[in-house]
Amino acid sequence: MPSGPLVPLIKTAHAETLVGLLKQFETDIYPLLRAAGLPEDLLNASHEYLPETPVKHLLALMAERAEPRYFGELLRTTLRERVLPPLMLQLDNPATLGEAINQLSTALRHESPTVQVDLQYFNRVPWLCRYKAGEHSEGYRWAEIFSVLFLIEFVGLASKSQWQPSGIAIQSDSGDVLAAILAAQWPANATQARIFANRRVAAVELSEALLSQPFHLPARFSDTNPLGEPVEHQYLETVYLALTPYLSRQALSLSEAATLLDTSPRTLQRKLAEAGSSFNQVRENIVLATACRLMEDPRYSLTDIASTLGYADIAHFSRAFKRLTGFPPRDYRKRYLSAPVPD
Repeated sequence: MPSGPLVPLIKTAHAETLVGLLKQFETDIYPLLRAAGLPEDLLNASHEYLPETPVKHLLALMAERAEPRYFGELLRTTLRERVLPPLMLQLDNPATLGEAINQLSTALRHESPTVQVDLQYFNRVPWLCRYKAGEHSEGYRWAEIFSVLFLIEFVGLASKSQWQPSGIAIQSDSGDVLAAILAAQWPANATQARIFANRRVAAVELSEALLSQPFHLPARFSDTNPLGEPVEHQYLETVYLALTPYLSRQALSLSEAATLLDTSPRTLQRKLAEAGSSFNQVRENIVLATACRLMEDPRYSLTDIASTLGYADIAHFSRAFKRLTGFPPRDYRKRYLSAPVPD
């Protein structure tokens, strides 16, 4: 039986980019990371993905602490200089902007498996669209503003121009905030884009002439390096990817996990059961995988590992590890490390 849509994920590297922005106007970033629901070891961890929900929360919290126009300009600069250039390298040598847009969705799914971006025609006019289920939250509104800025900056960078759309559609009611951000960037005498709020997609209006323009890589790059088709994830796999950064803390509850995944505990339990698993099984598997990874690193003592995983002491950790694997952690280490390692 299918278990429903995938858990929305974001590459950890992009969350780290937002944290870099946060440091520009917040001295102590860790209270804000906690408030958003992000792991405090975000900048020191090696996890590939994070759940989307706490990243949206971080965007909203950052927007509360910075003047909207200033924050919008920070986002646009970050997109131009940090986010888009490496993404554009993943395209397969497109000749025109239209070809680049057709390849954009594949490149984006390497970064976020649930993202949907493509070219659609409405009344014979091309629009670059981003599809996302709507929400009534500040996190969603700022995530949508970020997505629209992403589309605008992608077209401008790829066409090597100060391009601005004549029309913008958004799903939320944040048209005034978006208009203020765009007005701060564009010349005072420029024609302002028409913004249509409460639509079914977020999109920017293009033209056939624009689509036929040559594609340009940023000047510091000479060639693309396409990655091919992204891996197709299953629901259960996305749950593991989303919760692994958190379940190094063994005490994470079902309710806390459901909040991170933007769902209810009952729905999470039902979807996991449909996928042939349970929350306890997911939690134990992630804790076990984390323990094994740490035990293969001689820098960590068993006491360090027990503490990292949230166990009261090494005895509790040893009993739990033996229950899950059938042998004590010291025996596991001997399989990988020839030199003795301190407890």
